[in-house]
Amino acid sequence: MPLFHSPRARKSTKKVEKRAANKVDRKEWGRQRGHRGNDAGDKKEADDTSKIFKRLNYNHLLMKEIAGYLINPKITTSKEKLRIADVGTGTAVWALETAVKYPNATIDGFDISNEQFSPLYSISNVRLVVHNCFEPFPPEFVGQYDIVHARFWLCLVNNPDAPVLLKNLVTLLKPGGYLQWFEPLPMSVSVWKPDPTMQTPALDQHCKVWAKPKPYTTYEWVEQLPELFQSQGLEAVTADRHPCGDQYRAMWGQSNLAGYQDLIDGNTEGVGNAEDVSKFVEALQAEMKKGAGFGTIFLCVVGRKAI
Repeated sequence: MPLFHSPRARKSTKKVEKRAANKVDRKEWGRQRGHRGNDAGDKKEADDTSKIFKRLNYNHLLMKEIAGYLINPKITTSKEKLRIADVGTGTAVWALETAVKYPNATIDGFDISNEQFSPLYSISNVRLVVHNCFEPFPPEFVGQYDIVHARFWLCLVNNPDAPVLLKNLVTLLKPGGYLQWFEPLPMSVSVWKPDPTMQTPALDQHCKVWAKPKPYTTYEWVEQLPELFQSQGLEAVTADRHPCGDQYRAMWGQSNLAGYQDLIDGNTEGVGNAEDVSKFVEALQAEMKKGAGFGTIFLCVVGRKAI
């Protein structure tokens, strides 16, 4: 299941347009991104947030290994005073690691809440900013960035929403700037088993959930990212596909199981009640212990704004 965040995708662009004026929507999106919200104060919610924090950081490290980079090698990074925006920064783990790898860069991480922001410690070339990326960015950020990085928006975006978000991200780019967008391909998720005759009903269902976790989910936009880039006037640079190798299959499976646990601990709306999800997780674990798993392909699309 696409559980980088606890998903509750919006049903239409109307919700996106109203989000600034709708405090409940804003709080809900924060919860999806792994944030507690200002009204959460008890120990259980704090523990749940800590689990999500760990899972998001775990996924970052795993995706870096699968792709082999933080910034796609086809993007120029040698420029002095490089400016980078990380949209949907979450715990800011990508921004912080990138800041250390590229000391010539200053990085602004944007997210709808600061609840998951990591401490910056001595890393002085990172700034973290609270902003809803479905709304236009303030003028001080428009046209300021050499690179804009987006990753793991799958669970928050349906087909009508993707052009809205993409249009806002393109406004951040300088002439000649690059947009890098990294996502799992939900339709690519398939069962792997050591014995072709092995029965894997739970994993079979898991693959279906990835493709359409809820009745109103529409994920075709992910496959269409290269075309969406072109529709916004971006020059095609690359569209790389990274399969999850056998050495990472078990780790990726554990990440997905942790995502289901987040649903059980938080909000299972649209996917059944907590008891049903718990039984499903047990069935998945049983099949995985027998050596079965699933494969996923990750897509990294890079486009460049005209000079």
